[in-house]
Amino acid sequence: MTSDTHEEDGFAWVALVDPDRADLDEAMTQFRVHPALREDAAQSGRPPKIEMLDEQLLVLAWDLDPRSAVRYPGELILIVGESWLLSIQRSGDEDVRSLSGVVEADGELDCTTSMRAAVRILAVMIRDYEEAAARIEDELDDVEAEVFDAAVEEDYERIYRLRRRIGHVDRAASAFMRGFESDTEDLSRLVEDDPELRPYLRRAEGDLAALADLLTTQRMALDAVVSSHESNVSSRQNRDMRTIAAVAALLALPTVVAGLYGMNFRDLPLLHVPFGWVVVLAGIIIVDVGAVWWFRRRGWLGESRKRDH
Repeated sequence: MTSDTHEEDGFAWVALVDPDRADLDEAMTQFRVHPALREDAAQSGRPPKIEMLDEQLLVLAWDLDPRSAVRYPGELILIVGESWLLSIQRSGDEDVRSLSGVVEADGELDCTTSMRAAVRILAVMIRDYEEAAARIEDELDDVEAEVFDAAVEEDYERIYRLRRRIGHVDRAASAFMRGFESDTEDLSRLVEDDPELRPYLRRAEGDLAALADLLTTQRMALDAVVSSHESNVSSRQNRDMRTIAAVAALLALPTVVAGLYGMNFRDLPLLHVPFGWVVVLAGIIIVDVGAVWWFRRRGWLGESRKRDH
């Protein structure tokens, strides 16, 4: 566990990374955090949300890696008061984001209040979600080209990893969107003394709405990919069964002829003719070659046909 105390311009900031319960309770007691918000902050694995109680704002976010978003995401909790900010990061074994670097970086919004610092951190999180969605879009294009190409056998593990990534980003972003929609009046009241913040909140809300639309479209496109993949799997299985049946038929013909001539009948054709066995063998080969030609023409010997989509 690491803990940093910052004295920023106009507000106090305590930053905790993987805190134990005693240090977390001490920090929340110091800032007189609302009891309901204490409960949310103390439990890990909670879904993302935005909530406001007694002029205190709670932001619980998933800290996604835009390059992957497959592993279970880290957690970032911000509790914002009038003149203080408490940040809690839970990461497990992964490296955590440097929040001080985010707040202290040069930007169009000066972080002179705790709410401004929280808005800047939230904006960085939303940009990561947008980057993750952009990466998903690129990979989705590749998967669509792969699954609709008859010459390529698609990677089903890649398809389902992509579904998990879309799900993680969607759940993380949609929670913020619901928070903005349900607490619009409370958020407006929270920044009424700082009108400069209002455009940034509106921009964050607009970015989340656009991101939600994109993720919905991606989910629908991936559903079509999954459906086509399942159809391709079924088609390949049917083609394999036809190939197995065709090979079995090719093997059955010489087996039947050999079985007949092995029954010790006296009047079988060519049985007493010199080199009659050569004629029988040649006949078997000719029939099998004809069967191979016919099976190939029907596409029953492993030759893939162009799929219709």
